[in-house]
Amino acid sequence: MIYINQLKKSFGKKTVLNNISLDIEEGKCTALIGKNGAGKSTLIDILIGHKHANSGTVEDKFNLISSHNMGILFQTTNLPKLIKVKELYHLYQQLYTNPMTFNEFQKLTQFSNLQLEQYANKLSGGQKRLLDLVLTLIGKPQFLILDEPTTSMDIETREHFWNLIEQLKEDGITILYTSHYIEEVERMADKVVYLEQGSIKINDTPHNILFSQNNSIIEIMTFTEEQYQILSETYDIEITNGNLKIQTENVEAVITNLIKINVDLNQITIYKKSLLELMFSKEERVVQ
Repeated sequence: MIYINQLKKSFGKKTVLNNISLDIEEGKCTALIGKNGAGKSTLIDILIGHKHANSGTVEDKFNLISSHNMGILFQTTNLPKLIKVKELYHLYQQLYTNPMTFNEFQKLTQFSNLQLEQYANKLSGGQKRLLDLVLTLIGKPQFLILDEPTTSMDIETREHFWNLIEQLKEDGITILYTSHYIEEVERMADKVVYLEQGSIKINDTPHNILFSQNNSIIEIMTFTEEQYQILSETYDIEITNGNLKIQTENVEAVITNLIKINVDLNQITIYKKSLLELMFSKEERVVQ
């Protein structure tokens, strides 16, 4: 368990982290999300020792934040030129007393013999990112920090990546990661920490977050121009793929109004918009 208590960091007059307190549970996967500039990178930099907090403490009971127990995948992949993939493995494995075997390395990367003989910087963007992760795993770390890990990955590589993460979770590895992909957070995180302007706004499980908000979406698949005009005078509506959407905290009242104007109730769907989606919709970057 890593205990972060009342952590504060300022640069000049600008407060980047404002009395941050949270626990990173051992063997769990914690997602750290928020807008660019929310303080995510600064918090990670403090955890790994690249920056020092102005005040507050980080308590590391199991010594997870140490060079032999921690692996870090930074946001940008920079592989050396003129060195082959297999040579990178041999270079990295010399740094550890009990590294993964070359067979394990090949299995995790899923690289062919031809790719293993290829210069690492000539791989595709997604393959480089995957290689970067597996290089991070060579020393068998117990704590992983992954900063936007699936950047540049295609769908197939990303799926393989998250299968690896699922296996690491099963092995009890503690994981802290940042992501701009909704589906990754919902799929992998045991806990979500949402930072906004240096403060924690949400710190909960995905399940609790998804069911903690009252807003529902009423989606109408078939409607007339007259019905559209009436509804647009009453509600803030949205048209998506030809369907009309109404966001409301009072589903019963909206349904009553739909019945009054003869909307076919067989042509409507009611569902909740997850709070994760609401958070990500505020991001400065495009969510795919």
